[in-house]
Amino acid sequence: MNIKSLLNLTIDLLGKPTVTASVLSGETKDFASLLKDVALPYFIAIIAAEFVGHVMFGTYMFRDSLSFITNELVPRLSLLLISGLLFTLLLHEILHYYSLNANLLRSFYIITYSFIPIFAASILSGLLPKLTPLFNLSGLYSYYLLWCMLKAEYSDSDNKKIRNATMTSIAIMILLHWALVGCENLIFN
Repeated sequence: MNIKSLLNLTIDLLGKPTVTASVLSGETKDFASLLKDVALPYFIAIIAAEFVGHVMFGTYMFRDSLSFITNELVPRLSLLLISGLLFTLLLHEILHYYSLNANLLRSFYIITYSFIPIFAASILSGLLPKLTPLFNLSGLYSYYLLWCMLKAEYSDSDNKKIRNATMTSIAIMILLHWALVGCENLIFN
């Protein structure tokens, strides 16, 4: 996936989440292509945005690249990776609990596309580090996107099961996210 199509996907997910989620629910990709086409370009953009933002606003100089990597980049990317993997496993187990067709690859697929607002917020907060709290709040849109993705993915299932699975997933993911951010602050600050 090239940069232009990834940008269009991001704009579509943010502007028309229900329509885009229904289109994405019919799409099939394997794990490697999903990582290569979606996750990796966002991680590269986050790394570049973090470095450019911190150099532009005087937090780090070019000679402080190692300090930047250990103090800023590693905590943010590790939080994204760990939360993505944990949320995938959690979503898979919750879907299995509610007797929905639980597939680990589809759970990873749903979480990856639901994380796109978080990826976009990470890029913007990297470029403008002083506005990080504002951009972090915009990452909450991911939970609405998760709702849309689950409704589109399981459109043929019972609405009550989908609603219960989605609400359970969102509540647990919010609590888990707060715990992960707290652990990150204890370890890296």
